[in-house]
Amino acid sequence: MRQSESARSLTRRQFAALVGGGMLALVGGGLFGCTPKSEASANVSKTVSCDVLVVGGGGAGVSAAAMAAGAGANTILIEKEAWLAGSSSLALGTLYGANTQMQKEKGVDDSAEDFLAYLLRRGGDKLDRDIQVMCSEEFGKTIDWLREDLHVPFKNTLSLKGTDTVARAHNCKNSAYDALSAVTALARENGVQFRFGMPAESLVVDNGAVTGVLARSGAGELVQYGAKKTIMATGGFCRNPEMIDKYMPDYSGVYTEVGVGLTGEGLQMGLDIGADYVGHGGTNGILACPVEPGQSKLISTKAMWVNSAGERFANEGGQTHDIYYQVAHFPDQKFFAVYDQAMYDALDSGLKANFDRGLKSGVFAKGDTAAEAAEALGVSGQALQASLDAYNKMARAGEDTRFKKKAANLVPIEKAPFYVLTMGVCTHGSFGGYHVNTDLQVLDTSGNPIPNFYSAGEVCCGSFIYDDYPSGGCGLNWSYTSGRLAGQKAAAAAAQA
Repeated sequence: MRQSESARSLTRRQFAALVGGGMLALVGGGLFGCTPKSEASANVSKTVSCDVLVVGGGGAGVSAAAMAAGAGANTILIEKEAWLAGSSSLALGTLYGANTQMQKEKGVDDSAEDFLAYLLRRGGDKLDRDIQVMCSEEFGKTIDWLREDLHVPFKNTLSLKGTDTVARAHNCKNSAYDALSAVTALARENGVQFRFGMPAESLVVDNGAVTGVLARSGAGELVQYGAKKTIMATGGFCRNPEMIDKYMPDYSGVYTEVGVGLTGEGLQMGLDIGADYVGHGGTNGILACPVEPGQSKLISTKAMWVNSAGERFANEGGQTHDIYYQVAHFPDQKFFAVYDQAMYDALDSGLKANFDRGLKSGVFAKGDTAAEAAEALGVSGQALQASLDAYNKMARAGEDTRFKKKAANLVPIEKAPFYVLTMGVCTHGSFGGYHVNTDLQVLDTSGNPIPNFYSAGEVCCGSFIYDDYPSGGCGLNWSYTSGRLAGQKAAAAAAQA
C-alpha cells in the first residue's frame, strides 16, 4: 500500500542533505512540461531533416543511432544534456543473456528456450509473450555484438543473478561505460550527427503520423527536426515525483540515484498524442546508505539486519533486488544494520569517516549494548537484542537455520560497543512506459502502431518487465537490445518511405 511522505523518515531530500554536495549533484535535474502539438509552431527558427531521429543519448539511443546510420540512414541524435546522460553511463555494467559465446567458452549449457522459461517465471507471463521470446533470443546476441564485434572488455567470469540457477550475468570489466563508449565510437564511425544541449519539447504529428520533434537549443531557438522515423529513447522518470506518484505510488518519496535527465518528458510527449502506457507499479532499486551513495560497503552482508520492530527479516547476503522490494514495502521503507566494534575496526579509513559522519548526524547510533543503540534510533531494544542473541547462537553453531545465510558471512556480533545503522532504499529505474511491439513500434491505446514512431530503452521497459526485476543486467540489456533492433527496424522502414 502507498504510504504518505510524512510517514517516511528517509526521503530523497533527507538523503541528499545527509550526504552533502556529491549526492546533491546526483539528485539535481529539472522537470519539463510537455505540451502536445499537432503541427510545427510558428516560432520555429530552423528546420533540420533526416531519415531517422533519435531522442535521448543513453545506451538505447546511441545503439539505435549507430545501427540506423550503419544501415545507411541519415541519422541525428539529440540529447538534452551536454553529455551522454542516460543511466547506462552510471550502471555497474552487468548484461543478462543466454546462449552466448562466453557461456560456450566457460562450458555453461544454456539456451534461449531455458532463458524464456526463466523470464516467464519472473513476471513475463503477465506481459506480451512475443516480447519475452524476443528478449530470450536477442539478449545473448547483443552481448556477443558488444563483446565479439565491438570488443567491449568483460570480466572473465559469469555470475548468477536473481533467482536464476544458470550463470547468465556478463559483467563489463570496469562499468557500463565500457559498453556505452564502444557503441558511441561505432555511432560516430557510422556518421551519426550528435546534437547536445537540445531538449525535445514535443512531437510533431501530421494526420496521426509522427514526423519529428520540436526541440529547444541552448540559445533558446526552437528547432524543428523532421524525420521519416523517430525513435524515443529518453529513459525513465524516477526524477519526476508527479509521475512516480501517478504510476508507481508505492515508491513515492523514495530517494533516487538515476541520471539527472530522467524526468519523464519523453514518455509524456508520446502519451500526449495517444501512446499506450504499460506498467504495473514496479521499480528497479538497491539498498541505500544515507552517508554514502551507490552500493555502499557499509551495507555489510556480515552485519545483522532488522526492521523497525527489531526483527531480523532476510538473509543479509541474499539477492539485493529481492531485499529491496521487501524493504520498499515496509511502512517506513527503512531497515537497520547491527555492527560491533570488531566490524567497525575492520573498516578502511574512508568508510570509517562516513561511518563517523552517520554517528554525528544521528542516523547511526552507538551503545554499550545493542539494545541501547537501538533505542537511540526508536527501535525496540528488547526485540533487537533478542534477535541478536538468536543470531549469535546460530553464528557460533555455524548454521543460519532461519534464512540460510552462508557460513562465510555468518560471524558472531558480540564485541562491545555496538552500533545500529539506519538504512533505506534507492530507486535505480522505473518499470513502465510505452507499449511497444517486437518491431519496437510504439502502440496507441487501441493496440495499433503509431506511424513512424519507435522507442527503445527504459522509456518502454514496461513492455518487458512486469513489476519486479527478473535479474540484475536485464534492464541494461533491454536498453542495448531494444536500441539495436529499433535502429535497424527504423532504418529499414525509412528506406522504403
